Amino acid sequence: MTPPVWARPRRTPLVARLISIFVVVGLLGALTYWVVDLARFEQALAPLPAPTPRQMLEEKPRARAEWSQVRIRLKARLNQTNPLDLGAVWVTRTGQVCGLVNGRGSFGGLTGMTRFYSVQQVPVFHQDIDHLAFQRAWFQCRRDRWVTLREGSDEPGFCGTELGKRRCYTVVNGARQD
Repeated sequence: MTPPVWARPRRTPLVARLISIFVVVGLLGALTYWVVDLARFEQALAPLPAPTPRQMLEEKPRARAEWSQVRIRLKARLNQTNPLDLGAVWVTRTGQVCGLVNGRGSFGGLTGMTRFYSVQQVPVFHQDIDHLAFQRAWFQCRRDRWVTLREGSDEPGFCGTELGKRRCYTVVNGARQD
């Protein structure tokens, strides 16, 4: 008995098979290119390696000298008579000082931790330049922590301050983490 017409196997034309193979190979090639490109992107944005102990001995005095100049200008810029309330501060391979400072606003109240970096020993804040330019420069600062000058908070805003550490808490999935 012969099977009905609708149940008989049909041969796919050669052109349709070639188009299908071309599409599948193209998609696999595009996916491979995307994965390789993503890996290169991740590698290009990875944190740079820390200095060796010998490099640290050589770089630490230069970093402290750079920080002393930036600190004087930072204090003058923020117009503070009290000692600066600092978060993390570090120097990059290029000698740029980066960090966070809790400055006083125009009414005398503390503003919370604010990010800054230096350009030729002059501190630059977010409000000083274009948003994207500051973000790019800050990203490079975060990526290149060559010599750490001060351990501290990397958290901007109130929760990064000493008082904020005592009053803020972390929430994960709606539950408070202590």
